[in-house]
Amino acid sequence: MADMRDLKKFQGNKSLPKGIMFLPVEAKKYKVSDIPNLPADRVQVCAIIDQCNKVDPKTGKRVRPLRPMICLVSDIPDQDQLGTIFRWRNEKKLELAAQDDGKEIAVKTGERTVSQLIDKYIKEVVPSMNDGERYEQFLRELWEPKLGHMTLADVTADDIRKVRNELKKKGLAVATINRRVQPIKSAFSFAAGGMEPRGFDCVPNWLEVDVATSVKAWKEDNKVERYLSLDELSRLREQIKITESENLSDFFEFKLAAGCRWSEAMGLTWKDVDFDEKVITFNKILTRSKHKGQKEVNGKTVNEYDHHVFRDGLKNGESSRVLDMSLYPEVLDLLRKRKIKHQIHSDKVFNADPKRAFRTALKRARIEDFSFHTIRHTAMSYLAQEGATAFELKAQGGHKDIKSVERYAHLNKQLSKSAAEKMRRKIYANA
Repeated sequence: MADMRDLKKFQGNKSLPKGIMFLPVEAKKYKVSDIPNLPADRVQVCAIIDQCNKVDPKTGKRVRPLRPMICLVSDIPDQDQLGTIFRWRNEKKLELAAQDDGKEIAVKTGERTVSQLIDKYIKEVVPSMNDGERYEQFLRELWEPKLGHMTLADVTADDIRKVRNELKKKGLAVATINRRVQPIKSAFSFAAGGMEPRGFDCVPNWLEVDVATSVKAWKEDNKVERYLSLDELSRLREQIKITESENLSDFFEFKLAAGCRWSEAMGLTWKDVDFDEKVITFNKILTRSKHKGQKEVNGKTVNEYDHHVFRDGLKNGESSRVLDMSLYPEVLDLLRKRKIKHQIHSDKVFNADPKRAFRTALKRARIEDFSFHTIRHTAMSYLAQEGATAFELKAQGGHKDIKSVERYAHLNKQLSKSAAEKMRRKIYANA
């Protein structure tokens, strides 16, 4: 028989997924050196070569390699060829397991495919998620085409890393890649029973070892945040003044003063603004989508969503937070004028999203690498430069914890000196 390494060079195998190999049926007519150059149509036999390198987590022993399965290509239906091949392979696994008197081998956990897991995860877990629509999109459009045909036991951490590296080659930012990888990691955790403490049921033995746990998120550079220089701020304000949007100027000035998130600003209603006490209460956010139901389409679960709806509570997990605006009379004044003009049309403080007008203003002001969310970073950066403590930054921005505001520490050059002065007064007050 020809060397397996030469068989792998056969050009008909180049586009096939891991675990499947086409062999030339008339290999005996050719020399081994001829095999890599054979045309792809010189194939009548398909072989699945499953070289198992798995280790039983209970015994620590290497699992017995599975025997190759040979079948005629003519026996494979035109529709769902990969699914058919893997089903045959799984049936063979079950047959071998029975012959081995129920010994623990790979068949115990590996008969379900990634596609089946994705469908179960989308059906049972996604509806309860705040960002479920995005998870569903990434699983269906990215992970199912890449790994869906594979059985769970066949997937390795390297298979997931390979897809992640493809995203990197496309030039996606690290944070963007991490957001696309997280859904498949979460799905594998679900299959391994990792979500049971959170109230999700998982069919036992779908997956004993969660290989996705070893795929660690890439480190994101959150230490240096983009913010507007004073010159950029001046140029941008000039362009915002001449915009045709009725919402942009008010929205920009409010976000710059409050340092709040886009979702918090868009979730404000007039009853949340107390002009007498000069405080604003954030207690809900505007979400991009909210689950409302499910349906089956071509055998797949598809969730349905309402878009741009309010959700009680804040992103940081708190039910609400109150922001004192007494030192921002300009912002309170623009809100008063806005209420007189817009309250009869909507109970929302900001009834339209001026993102498009904002992008135009940025372009005209010649400002790059900036977004609505970066207005929040600008507000926090200005506070840090003026000597705000970490606790003050946390309170103003509604951050989840102190660690979240460490990224602004480098902007306060007087922070160390100020802390030393306070400590000296404490230590030597009575000296």
